[in-house]
Amino acid sequence: MLRVATRSSIRTVIKSGIRGPSLISKFSSSCINKLAREGTLNSFIPDIKPLGQDKTIESNVKSETNRLSKTLNKFWEKVDVKFNENLRHYEVQLDGKTLKTPLGFPLSLPETKKQLANLVAHEWAHLPDLKVKTHSLPLTSITARAVDLRNINEQKDKNADMIAKVGNLEDIKINLIRYLDTDTCLIFTTHDEYKGNLRKRQDELYIPLIKEYEDFFTKYAKSVGNLLPNETDKIELQYLDCETDGLRGNKQSITTQNVVLHWLNQLPIYDLIALEKAILTSKSFLCGVTLLRSNVSDEYNLKTLYQLNRSNVDDYYHKTIQEIVEMGNLETIFQTEEWGEVEDTHDVDKVDWLRNLASAALLCH
Repeated sequence: MLRVATRSSIRTVIKSGIRGPSLISKFSSSCINKLAREGTLNSFIPDIKPLGQDKTIESNVKSETNRLSKTLNKFWEKVDVKFNENLRHYEVQLDGKTLKTPLGFPLSLPETKKQLANLVAHEWAHLPDLKVKTHSLPLTSITARAVDLRNINEQKDKNADMIAKVGNLEDIKINLIRYLDTDTCLIFTTHDEYKGNLRKRQDELYIPLIKEYEDFFTKYAKSVGNLLPNETDKIELQYLDCETDGLRGNKQSITTQNVVLHWLNQLPIYDLIALEKAILTSKSFLCGVTLLRSNVSDEYNLKTLYQLNRSNVDDYYHKTIQEIVEMGNLETIFQTEEWGEVEDTHDVDKVDWLRNLASAALLCH
């Protein structure tokens, strides 16, 4: 018999954005005006490449990253990391010249990112002396995106053309929140899929995950002020159970959206871009946050942003990259176990997952 409501078909149908008025704060005046005119948060999300697609910036700025993407040839001999005493930043240099991002900013990293600077330098030092592919520099790519975003959004007179290329921070955060509605970890299959084994494994992984993040965001909302309507209220993540809910959409409450956005507003730029990469890879907001909580090393941020619902270091919430891959890719794992892998598809996806999540983990470390 033909199955009408499979989990994958439901996920396709429920791709919906955040709608309706919201108490979300820190919008620019242009965003607020547009929201008032058009009545939907989707109205001010910019017309850029959809999330999940290639975000490579096309630019005529003279920089090493642009030169590499156009020539695909190695054009340097020596790679170094130099500490700039005046700026208290680490700079990655090719043949004595500081590497520049696609938008032309120096690839300059804060003093706390020494390890990241050395890893970026390692990428450039160990590229093969033959035709170079852009995916050979995943860590440089994600780091350059963070540097470009930081510089563009810190400018007093923001360049509209550059913002169009790299994105506005407010819009990026709104787009990330939309993944909570279609989060793969918030969609449960029917009890008969794969003889019930898939649903059993989902229950084992996702139910504790949902409870963890309900507690996490409830504690955050209460720790920073009056973000919940009533003192006794708690964050409840809405999820879709295909066994009982059938073919319908999933949507988080306005309160949940506001609390999550408030939390996003506190994230350092490197952590935010790491979160973006993890979400785009896993199609899961909860997997993205889990990656941050498992890899950020700054003690103050761990206590105030990432482990605030945990009382001591030994109890900190942590998942390995392999565990995050399983949570975000569980249905595909069951499909390939039963039907086998498609050559040059599933094997490539596995490498992409590991490369992207590892790069995100190193960026926020």
